[in-house]
Amino acid sequence: MEAPARPILVALGSEARSLRLLQAALRLARERSAPWIAVHVETSGTGLPEDREQVEVWLQEAQRLGAELRIVQAPTLAQGLSELTRSTRAQVLLLGRSRDRWPWARVGHSTADELQRRGLDAHLEVMDDRAGVTSSEEPPIRLGAMVGALSVLTAASGLAWLVPREGSLALVLPVFLAAVTFIAHRWGQRLAVLASVLSSLIYNFLLETPRFTRTAAHWPNLLFFLATLLATQAVVGLLQRLRNQAREVHRREVHTASLYLLGRALARGRTLEEVATTAAEHIQRVFKVRACLLFPQGEAWRAVPPPSLDPGLPTPGELLPLLDVGERQGDPLEPLTLGSTYCLSLMGTDRSEGVLQILPGATPGLPPETWELLKAFAVQIALALERLRWLEEARRAQVESETERMRSTLLGAIGHDLRTPLAAIHGAAGSLLLPGHVPETARRDLLTMIQDESERLAHLLGNLLDLTRLESGAIAVQKEWQPLEEVIGAALGRLERRQGSLPIRVDLPESFPLVPLDAALIEQVLVNLIANAQQHAPGQEMELRAWSEPGWIHLEVADQGPGIPAEFQERVFGKFFRLPGSGEGGVGLGLAICRAIVAAHGGRIQVRNRPGGGSSFSFALPLDGTPPPLPEVP
Repeated sequence: MEAPARPILVALGSEARSLRLLQAALRLARERSAPWIAVHVETSGTGLPEDREQVEVWLQEAQRLGAELRIVQAPTLAQGLSELTRSTRAQVLLLGRSRDRWPWARVGHSTADELQRRGLDAHLEVMDDRAGVTSSEEPPIRLGAMVGALSVLTAASGLAWLVPREGSLALVLPVFLAAVTFIAHRWGQRLAVLASVLSSLIYNFLLETPRFTRTAAHWPNLLFFLATLLATQAVVGLLQRLRNQAREVHRREVHTASLYLLGRALARGRTLEEVATTAAEHIQRVFKVRACLLFPQGEAWRAVPPPSLDPGLPTPGELLPLLDVGERQGDPLEPLTLGSTYCLSLMGTDRSEGVLQILPGATPGLPPETWELLKAFAVQIALALERLRWLEEARRAQVESETERMRSTLLGAIGHDLRTPLAAIHGAAGSLLLPGHVPETARRDLLTMIQDESERLAHLLGNLLDLTRLESGAIAVQKEWQPLEEVIGAALGRLERRQGSLPIRVDLPESFPLVPLDAALIEQVLVNLIANAQQHAPGQEMELRAWSEPGWIHLEVADQGPGIPAEFQERVFGKFFRLPGSGEGGVGLGLAICRAIVAAHGGRIQVRNRPGGGSSFSFALPLDGTPPPLPEVP
């Protein structure tokens, strides 16, 4: 039977860093599948009421996250933690490092030293307020650093040797202080302390007269030694704080820049695949880990980019409840450890948008400051995915609203035009079915009415189908080089077969170039424009003319009707639009079809009022390419 895992112990105080300690302990416990204990040590004569209240807040938060609580009373913090560590057989003790104004008043550091002197069985980890979790053991002094420090002291001793003996202490002290300060800045505190001791010995044995004698008991020498040591400690503390602040500023700048670049890249994504791929690439580049986004698809996961980093991942129905904050009673962005991977819930405003899966590199786990940035990345990714979902829902709602509006508009626009021919056909057919003899003349009139109304109904439905196919792209424009006079002649012949002779004057230059167009579609445009002119100026003469300019050909159909008010000149090309007071006839689709056909050719269409009265509809088609040579006439 496997023995239970040894617990993780975390020491909490009233400071704000206790929250980060809790998060680090929770993550460490999950990584090692171990229980964890949150402990507060009460020492005699310490603690204000507001501090105790804040401690209660952190302890309640620890309990909510699943920790066992312990409150210990002891003379010192180190003694209480040492006894509890032994009694619980903890494997790790997580401790905060206090950040104090003075270097010698660093409580967390002194507590860690005392715990090590007591022979702590557990592994001690110390978390700085800003730098994150660090090992309590300082790096060893390297040989190169020792050689460098000795070289600096040798140079300082050489300079001090040149100082006159009168008032030597006041002159030598700045020299050695500068040397020790440089060593502290370059190689750290340990060598700085050692250098301060060596500088005092050098001064005593080499510089103070009589030379090569031990005169440390002389009070100026003691003063020199103490001043150098205290100044070294102060300078080292100041340099360390400045270095930490500079490192923190740099880290925040890097984090801000990374978030900015991620947000800008995610904003360019238009599909879920683009956003997920962009997010995974940024995470891999910034954190040097593998990443992918998981989206539930039935009882399986869809990984973007594929494949999933853990093929044995639980199903969505099993994993999503584990990531739910209500189920875990913890931070919704706290990663869930599954094997060698971490899973973060991409929680949106109202639901989870997916799961971010992380596979660390060679070193297992990530430092706390990296997790902070990674959580910020997860928030940005969740917002981007939520934005896509909202855009899709808004687009779907807009399509449904537009469909409903078009349906209502269609029914309102063509309801009368559908009922009229249907009523006529129904009435004529009923008359033919009445018992008794129907005179031949009346019978032919009724059949002619049925035929005419059927053609009118077929024309209406044909226009609807043509417009739908044009707007959906179902009709492909087949451009061919055509003589324009043939297209115009076909349109006029089609109208004359239907209505007889037309009062229209055609003005077409003799040497008109070939035009790249779809003859059948442009013929339909001309038919619709001429029919529209006839409807609004019945019996009046119309004019059809064409001209060319570099890169374009123009066609114009003009009438002598009442014209079109300026406020309606753009709206007449809309679907189901009819001018007020235009009377019956048509449903407002002819000009909409014209605009769709001309736009499919890459052209433009417009209407304007003529100075002498009437309106003029003109459209332009581009002259692209070079026309083929005409065959020679034998």
